[in-house]
Amino acid sequence: MKTLIASFGFDVDFVLRRLASGRYNRVVLVSLRVSDGFERVKKAYSTLSVVCTSLKVDCILEPVSPTTLFKSARSILLYEVERASEVEIYLTGGPRILVTALLLSTLTLPEDHVLKTHVVVEGEGFECTAHVDVKTLLRRLALDERDKSIVSALEEEKLTLGEVSKRTGIPKSTLHRRLEELIEKDLVLKTEAETYMAKPFFAVTCSE
Repeated sequence: MKTLIASFGFDVDFVLRRLASGRYNRVVLVSLRVSDGFERVKKAYSTLSVVCTSLKVDCILEPVSPTTLFKSARSILLYEVERASEVEIYLTGGPRILVTALLLSTLTLPEDHVLKTHVVVEGEGFECTAHVDVKTLLRRLALDERDKSIVSALEEEKLTLGEVSKRTGIPKSTLHRRLEELIEKDLVLKTEAETYMAKPFFAVTCSE
């Protein structure tokens, strides 16, 4: 089962576009329950639910309180990811505080849950979409300082073993072993030309 979990505010256009671009079995719209504006959220959801019904997609609205925002968002993610085979976290609608809480909640998921999720953000006012590889990001954050310096050196361009050694000050023998370990962790890629590059965790695609 493929589930879309989206931050949700007054605008249904982003979610409608996402529904048109992929096949989802379930859509969970996470909104902020505040006295000012929540009626507009419910009205937007009412419009969207009609589309969900016509597409035979199970859509629900999950209002969360600002005072329990992180805890509630994480609880929703844990519940939904546990039951799905694939989950897309779609961070476009709703207040910035909601988007931030959902992103941070995603980063705290257990690794077996992270393997089933990916994060998507659309540009507002321009046709670009950002994709976050959560698994790669979390693995990078867990590296020690030496490995972080290696991956950082490979962030901008492809480098040979000798070039990485010069930039990081790590001896070639030690560097070779660490690079092999980083390749094993799927954080560094080795090219046919015997150069290395960091595996990106953030990519933006734009339509022409």
